[in-house]
Amino acid sequence: MSRMVGYTLPEHLVARRNAQRRDWLVQVVASVLAVVCLVGAGLLLGPLNRVRRERQLVIDPASVRGLPPDLALLGKLGTFRALAIDWASIRSERLKQEGKYYEAYELHRTVCLMQPRFPTAWANASWNMAYNISVTQYTPEARWRWVRDGIKLLRDEALRWNPKSVSLYYQLAWTYWHKIGDYLDDEHYNYKRALAVEMEKVLGPQPVALTTDQYLAWFQEIVDAPRDLAALRRSDEEVARLAFRLEQVGLPAAESLLEFAARHLRPELRIDDILETRAQEDPQVARRLEVLTDPRSAAAQRRLLAAVRSEVLRTKYRLDLDWALRLMTEQYGPLDWRSAYTHSLYWASLGNELARQRKYQNPADSMNNARLVLFSLHSLVARGRISLHPNFDAPFRSYIDFATDIRFIPYLFRTYLRLAEEQWGSEPNWNPQEGIRGTSYWAGFVNNMENWIQLLYFEGGEENLKQAESFYAYLRVNNPHPDGTTQERYTKTLDEFVMGDVLNQMATFRQSSAIIRSFILKSLKELAVGNTAGSLTALQRARQCHAYWMADTRQDVNERRKIPPLRVMRRDSIEQFLQAPEFDSYFKVRLWQALDLEGRQLTWDRLRPYFAQLCARQEPPWDAARAFPEPPGMDEVRRQDRDYRPLTPAETAERGREHKD
Repeated sequence: MSRMVGYTLPEHLVARRNAQRRDWLVQVVASVLAVVCLVGAGLLLGPLNRVRRERQLVIDPASVRGLPPDLALLGKLGTFRALAIDWASIRSERLKQEGKYYEAYELHRTVCLMQPRFPTAWANASWNMAYNISVTQYTPEARWRWVRDGIKLLRDEALRWNPKSVSLYYQLAWTYWHKIGDYLDDEHYNYKRALAVEMEKVLGPQPVALTTDQYLAWFQEIVDAPRDLAALRRSDEEVARLAFRLEQVGLPAAESLLEFAARHLRPELRIDDILETRAQEDPQVARRLEVLTDPRSAAAQRRLLAAVRSEVLRTKYRLDLDWALRLMTEQYGPLDWRSAYTHSLYWASLGNELARQRKYQNPADSMNNARLVLFSLHSLVARGRISLHPNFDAPFRSYIDFATDIRFIPYLFRTYLRLAEEQWGSEPNWNPQEGIRGTSYWAGFVNNMENWIQLLYFEGGEENLKQAESFYAYLRVNNPHPDGTTQERYTKTLDEFVMGDVLNQMATFRQSSAIIRSFILKSLKELAVGNTAGSLTALQRARQCHAYWMADTRQDVNERRKIPPLRVMRRDSIEQFLQAPEFDSYFKVRLWQALDLEGRQLTWDRLRPYFAQLCARQEPPWDAARAFPEPPGMDEVRRQDRDYRPLTPAETAERGREHKD
């Protein structure tokens, strides 16, 4: 009979078996937990995506479409891409220091395209081109090329990949406002000329509009034009016929058509009717003009030009025309797109609008764009009215001048209040005045309002004076002393408030003469651009200042403090203005023909040699007798007018030598 023998496992084997059981249990529990976590993650995906959309953290697929395949591959290389970016950045800086700017530029673009959704890389590259490299160049053409390329890098590429980057809109607006519009760069006037001529090629000469509504109606035609040129030709037989005729003479419906129209269809600037001789037109030019000026196709010509302008503005300059029209009709008025300040206002407004729509945005970026909106409008008030005689072949030789444009003052006033509410309106118990009173923002607002009142007053006219009175009343109510009482300076009449500051500056003979002559010069400049009302108002202010100074000197026995009669000061100013090289010849013709008889009579004999010299320099030469006709009654003036001043023999000889040279 067999007998079973008992066996006990060794302790180490028992421990191993227990460990195996625990490992199995851990694996089962971990697997169950993993399944639960995966299911939970799947359930949370919907809410997370909803939160991402609400917080605007979703990348727009359109903004990353079209990246070159080689650079798209680099984006997947992780650490190696970072090393490549570092190497390219260091290399580009070294190339810049060595003067190899074009190689540096290509490397900058490569760095940007390797990290296309990193706005700082684009901003740095653009700044390097527009600011650092441009100032190393020796000609205005080379400088402008780098400034323009820096702008294009931001506008055409950086914003393509980063359409919601508020900081890039600010950088683009700043380049327009500061680099082109401001006065710190030695070549700033050439940048202004180049931009103005470039935009005039596209838009043509600005219309001579009597009202803001007329100006906006002109731009409305461009915005409303069909945005598919091929479809326009299919649907509009007259336009199709005109486009075909233009193609037959070498003018396709493209940017070249706009440039030709800008060069040759300039009725408000041309003075051919007063010139005796002209160069014979090129036969090709004559054929093109025959097609464009055919009265039977005048309406079709307007529709075609508007459509081509729309195409160029949208594709080359990346302008949202609907947004541009909204800015003009709803917020900022008749913007002149030849001005750098208009472009800075456009891009800063886009950035500000984007900042308002985004829930999570760097407050500094939002404030910077809002600040540039104000800066741009300020500059448009101070220097927004452009007088341009373009030289399309040599833009840097174009004549350009800037003057105040009071049309933007009401828009700037409303923008001050609107932006204040946008920036601080969420604070408790906010109101437009109390909320910002006592801040530097309010101090700047008040100082600018007082300046606006002066500008409106000096411009003259019933509507401008009403606006000045309205602003003055606003300050009287909303800018009191801390105890709530009205400030003494606001208790005066409008005349005393405005002219008081001017007259207080007339403390010396030199200051008084300078102020009076500045008003006379403003009067002449306004007359040269066709603003007769503004010219008369400025002359009236000069007369008022002259009377104020002379009232205190009538009993002066030695007459050393007396300034010349106003007609003598005006006579001298006319002579200086018409001989000043900085003023364009066309505007001198317009001024001479708009001057009153007395102004022409007192200056004719002294200016006649200069007129002959000026007309001889033109290409083709002008007929001086028709461009600057002799005023009637000169014999009587020479005999009797005590302020008539003929040329001395020495001056006559000097003028003769100048003309001969």
